[in-house]
Amino acid sequence: MHYRRLGKTSLMLSVIGFGGVPMRRMAPDEAVRVIQHALDLGVNFIDTARSYATSEEKIGAAMKGRRDRVIFASKTMKRTAVEMRAEIEATLRTAGTDYVDLYQVHDLATAADFAQVTGPGGALEALVRASEQGLIRHIGVTSHQPGALGEAARSGLFETVQFPFNIIDAELFLDMIPACNGLDLGIIAMKPLCGGALQNPPLALRYVLAHPVTTAIPGMESIAQVDENLTAGAGEVPVLSGAEMAALKEEAERLGGEFCRRCGYCQPCAAGVDIPTILRIERYHVAYFMPEWAHEQYTALPVRADACQDCGECEERCPYNLPVRAMLARAHERLTAPPPAK
Repeated sequence: MHYRRLGKTSLMLSVIGFGGVPMRRMAPDEAVRVIQHALDLGVNFIDTARSYATSEEKIGAAMKGRRDRVIFASKTMKRTAVEMRAEIEATLRTAGTDYVDLYQVHDLATAADFAQVTGPGGALEALVRASEQGLIRHIGVTSHQPGALGEAARSGLFETVQFPFNIIDAELFLDMIPACNGLDLGIIAMKPLCGGALQNPPLALRYVLAHPVTTAIPGMESIAQVDENLTAGAGEVPVLSGAEMAALKEEAERLGGEFCRRCGYCQPCAAGVDIPTILRIERYHVAYFMPEWAHEQYTALPVRADACQDCGECEERCPYNLPVRAMLARAHERLTAPPPAK
């Protein structure tokens, strides 16, 4: 495993980290087994969030007896000092640890967000106080919006930044990388596999790591995924060939611009519609030429897209400003059409 310096923190992170999102749906014993397998192979960075269900508890169980070998990060969308302090204490309690290596202000989206977090009584006050008390060691920020992230990066108030970076989202944040390196900020690349959409994980991860980011954090929920992803972090990352870049760009074009990254921020739906799952099934229909499989999977869902109540809450929560309702309507039409005759 190759390691890179996390900016001014001087922590050395494995170039492939462990993203915590999939742990929401993993059984506790299986989560511990998969995490510890990754740790045994040299992964030393695990990132999760307060909102990722029982992930902190599962990570805590996996870290027992090896806490000093893990750089543990969590995050929350709370914006006030009082709420942030409660979240920090909850993370410590849930994960069963005395400290968190990196605590992040999560999903900073607007200038108003930044003003609230950094103003009087804002979340940053609690983070600084917790740092002074040794409860957290470093302070970071995550965002899906380049403008908000740029303001946070330039403020000098944070040590790390985390943003989506992959072959599809690259243009949004490409200019952020040299800017953040110039400020000596550690760079954590989330969603490097576009929520599992990219079908050649080692190649997609090598693309991310060919840029001067610190680490990429794919979500992993099986030992097979760990083993596959970690091949991209074995030693120095070779430059992608012209043929490899062409293959990645072809896949990106096939996935298209209205693309769900399966981040889950649109959930829960008041009508019980599992939006990421439906859009994932549609993607297999369109991008991977599996209409029969997609039709069967969609038909078996307990709640389908036509249950949408058109409330629009999903679109308000989507960090990518996707037209979710229109996408669901299109998916329903496509997935309820009879599959082509063989």
